Amino acid sequence: MLVQIAWRNIWRNKTRSLIVTSSIAIGLWAGIFILAFAWGMYKNNIDETVYKQLSHLQIHHPLFSKENDAKLTVPESNRILEKLKSQPKVAAVSSRVITSGMISSTTTAGGVKIIGIDPDSEKQQIRLNENVRQGGYFESGKENEILIGEKLAKKLKVKLKSKVVLTFTDVNSDIISGAFRVGGIYRSGNLSLDEVNVYVLRPKLREFLGLRQDETNEIAILLKSEENLGSIKEYANSIAPGSKVEDWKEMAPELRLVIESFNLYTYIITGIILLALTFGIVNTMLMSVLERIRELGMLMAIGLNKLKIFLMIMLETLYLSLIGCPVGLLIGWLTIKILGNYGINISMFSEGLSSYGFSPVIYPALDDQKYGIVAIMCLITALLSAIYPAYKALQLNPSEAIRKI
Repeated sequence: MLVQIAWRNIWRNKTRSLIVTSSIAIGLWAGIFILAFAWGMYKNNIDETVYKQLSHLQIHHPLFSKENDAKLTVPESNRILEKLKSQPKVAAVSSRVITSGMISSTTTAGGVKIIGIDPDSEKQQIRLNENVRQGGYFESGKENEILIGEKLAKKLKVKLKSKVVLTFTDVNSDIISGAFRVGGIYRSGNLSLDEVNVYVLRPKLREFLGLRQDETNEIAILLKSEENLGSIKEYANSIAPGSKVEDWKEMAPELRLVIESFNLYTYIITGIILLALTFGIVNTMLMSVLERIRELGMLMAIGLNKLKIFLMIMLETLYLSLIGCPVGLLIGWLTIKILGNYGINISMFSEGLSSYGFSPVIYPALDDQKYGIVAIMCLITALLSAIYPAYKALQLNPSEAIRKI
């Protein structure tokens, strides 16, 4: 009986009930959209870091990350490269020679990270060739060609075919200088790295540093699937004893923290939205109770006890939530599905976003578990919101309530 009475009560004032269900649906949609947009930004940053900068795994000398000295190399790097390339789970492997130094033009100078690469390997590894905006990607065939970032080019006031000088120390701690010609200017999704990373041909940098052909400072491994990270990391440790093998979460701990704390963000963001929704539900249900004082008094007078009155009001709120929640979830899912395919262009903020490694196009995304968390939190919020109006109904005196005008 209570189930039928509660269902009929919510449709006695259709406008008010539709407003409540609409507010629940809009609140859910807003929560889902904000979460999906935030995760889309984070995922974009993670993908940019993994597929355009770090790769899934890197192998270094144990002290290289601390001292950044070019003489700290990975022994037998050619053997390690060949073994990794033979693994079916590995998408691409590349070795890099890295050192720090100064780059100078006719007008100014600055500190840079000099990376010696094999151009063909980096096409598959970090798709460096796709970032070239001016000139070519080591297409001249000259061994003194250099690829620099757009931001660095502006700082040095250089253009294509301009001459720059790199100064650094070799493995014997002697100061070496080499002249290079700007063959290409690139722009990646991280402007802060564009200002410090310059790329030259690996054989030429090895020659300057005094390294042997099988010596390298870094081996980067890109996987076909993130699921294979653990097994390939173990394999890399086995074939490179004495070297340090790190995955991208260890190399970029701030991104690992984002992933681990996103569930907490889910509760906080959804909680704030639902807190605002709580006041609307409390207000609506309280109005419903105050408008039905005589009716509630009559029900009490004919034997409907306080527990049943309480349950009736709770059921009314539950019905409104059960109508609004699926609608909000459906609208949110459709919104994320559409925007996840087309993306949200926020290019007006591209300069600021690029400084932190974010792309100007965000693709909202949210896993199924988060939809469930939001829906459960919404239902709990609605039921908690109904407690106070139900409590006010229980305070009514039947004899007084019946005579209420």
